Amino acid sequence: ANTATVASSITDPNPGNNSATDTDTLTPQADLAITKTNGTASSTPGTPTTWTITASNSGPSNAPGSTVADVFPAACTTVNWTCTGAGGGTCAAAGTGNISDAVNLPAGGSVSYSATCAISAAASGTLANTATVTIASGITDTNPANNSATDTDTLAASADVGVTKTNNTTSPVP
Repeated sequence: ANTATVASSITDPNPGNNSATDTDTLTPQADLAITKTNGTASSTPGTPTTWTITASNSGPSNAPGSTVADVFPAACTTVNWTCTGAGGGTCAAAGTGNISDAVNLPAGGSVSYSATCAISAAASGTLANTATVTIASGITDTNPANNSATDTDTLAASADVGVTKTNNTTSPVP
């Protein structure tokens, strides 16, 4: 709200119109986005894979109290993650299991997670995983279409098989 007034040294016959106020409702707007990749199109059961998940805010307003979430697939027997912020972005430093983290994303800021999944040796098919960023209430997201990202890998089994054979003698008798 902003008020302007005028005064005069001469008698004003209508002093009731000597001030005016303009009031605007502030509607914060931000464009949150998220990306997710492990940098490969295939993973091997029985080995770990590490995803990089980055949530960012293109602004123009800050987006405090937003949420980054990631429910990891059942093929992940364990998940450990760390997070770092940039440009004023803040997040929990580390955790295990699924991510459900309240983050602060100022305009131009971001948070980046490194999540390592131990893939079950019995896993097969594909390993698909989706991460989302949700804006806090009271803030309008100008492009909600980029608030979800999925990384899908083909699970390619690999095994190092070998065989040895011996008769426990170096000179057999005919």
